[in-house]
Amino acid sequence: MQGFAQLSRGRKILAVLLTLVLVLLTLVVVLRVAYRGRIYPGVSANGVYLGGLTHAEAVREMNTQTSEYGERPVDVMTLRGTQQLSATQLGVQYNNALAANDAINVGRSGWPIDKISAQLSSLIGQNPAITEVSYDTTKLSDISVGINTTSAKQVENAKFVSRDNAVTIQDSARGKRVDFALLPSALANHFGQLQTKLFVLPVLTVDPQLSSTVLESQKSIIAPFEKQPLQLTYGAKSWPVDVNTLVSWLALPSSSQPLATSVLTNRYIIRHSTNTLYYDKKAVSDYLTTLTDQINVAPIDAQLTISDGKATVFAQSRDGKTLDIVKSSDEILTQLSAGGTTAIPLTVAVTKAEVSDDNIDKLGIKELISEGATYFPGSPPNRLHNIRVGAAKFNGILIKPGQNFSFNDYLGDVDAANGYTPGLVILGDREEMQYGGGLCQVSSTAYRAALLAGLPITLRVNHSFAIDYYTAPYGVPGVDATIYLPQPDMRFTNDTGHYILMQTQMVGTTLKFFFYGTKIKSGTIRGPFFVTGSNDATKPSQTVFYRDVTDLSGKVIKTDTVNTYYKSSLDFPVTTN
Repeated sequence: MQGFAQLSRGRKILAVLLTLVLVLLTLVVVLRVAYRGRIYPGVSANGVYLGGLTHAEAVREMNTQTSEYGERPVDVMTLRGTQQLSATQLGVQYNNALAANDAINVGRSGWPIDKISAQLSSLIGQNPAITEVSYDTTKLSDISVGINTTSAKQVENAKFVSRDNAVTIQDSARGKRVDFALLPSALANHFGQLQTKLFVLPVLTVDPQLSSTVLESQKSIIAPFEKQPLQLTYGAKSWPVDVNTLVSWLALPSSSQPLATSVLTNRYIIRHSTNTLYYDKKAVSDYLTTLTDQINVAPIDAQLTISDGKATVFAQSRDGKTLDIVKSSDEILTQLSAGGTTAIPLTVAVTKAEVSDDNIDKLGIKELISEGATYFPGSPPNRLHNIRVGAAKFNGILIKPGQNFSFNDYLGDVDAANGYTPGLVILGDREEMQYGGGLCQVSSTAYRAALLAGLPITLRVNHSFAIDYYTAPYGVPGVDATIYLPQPDMRFTNDTGHYILMQTQMVGTTLKFFFYGTKIKSGTIRGPFFVTGSNDATKPSQTVFYRDVTDLSGKVIKTDTVNTYYKSSLDFPVTTN
């Protein structure tokens, strides 16, 4: 001590500093030795003190405490009050293994001076807390958006209010909502450190996009219609558009942009303030759509019949009318932008009927091109009734050039409301009574007419077993076509290049289909012939017929081979409902 006292003041300070450095270095060495493989004292991670623990011990300790804490409810202050939520409910997930890595590396990574600084800081508990959490984004998004939906104060734009044809302005109001951008970090700081005190959700104040001042400057676009509504007209009809409707057409410019791109923030949009209003074309179009029922009518083709071998009209055509919403909207917006108040005639497009008095001679319906017939003696009264009702559906039908005719499309619903009675039908693996039993007689007759006209058959399904009603005049079954809504169907294509007029005739137990048009070919049926089996319907059989398509000179241009396979009628017992 006497030697130290004799030192100069400068040397005394140096000696003290050297002593301190020596002591600190000694402490660092001791600390390193004492905590080899262990976390330095004063280190916490995910809200858990970890000093003196190995990596594995730290993970176990954090797993225990975070698991328990994760299910513990914590008071959460929302925009409308307090509710209790746990870390698990909020989707907080603790990455304890990663947190233990961070903790074990405190004082062991970085530059030497950084290591020493961190080691000394650990001795006095000054190392920053470590937080390693992630989020179940679905849970966090659902619950935070749910809280926002139920508790946020909605921003209110200033708006026009019309009372007694006088327009006033309702003031705007600021809104408040959950700040989704700050929410993840706020959760990490609170739940990531296992805090039990009140958690206050971060809140964002939202300014209105449209202020009262701005709206006042835009009032002139509504003023002309306060006393006199805008008039829309078509012919003798008129629709007044009052000021309330005009106000509903006003919109704000679309100047929105996402606050961020994450799953949390892209659900909410910040809208910038504006000083301009405009009439929204979609709102105008939506309004015009409500008028279509009063304006639009579908075109109706003339109904034709054959008189003295010539197609004539027996029911007049009607042109169609369709409100042109696009053009009408543009016309309305143009006038509103100009401040005009005169009546606006709506634009209506006229669609001419495809078949009318004007073009009947151009349809090519000038001759009989085929006649198909079926015979069904012995049919019970309800079956005859259904055939008569069904055949009437096809009398006068026009088939366009190139059209793929579908029998089921024209048949429509088969029920009591459409005049049908119950009759036997084959359904699956049985026969049973259903409305419309016997309609296959109609489809089979149309099928034969299409065959004899030489038309391409695009879909045909035979009956499951041979039925006598479809055998005549061939003596052998095989020229039949079954139908049932929605499937099976019978279809053929009009490839004549001209319209085909379909006419039906039922006399007694004979049904005929007449196809009128322009004859460019015909079909001839050879057969049908039994390949196996016989006319005993209780046994399976196979038949085949050939359809020769010939041109007008009689030259065969195509031959179709049609095989039909029938099961035993005994496989389809009659059942009752």
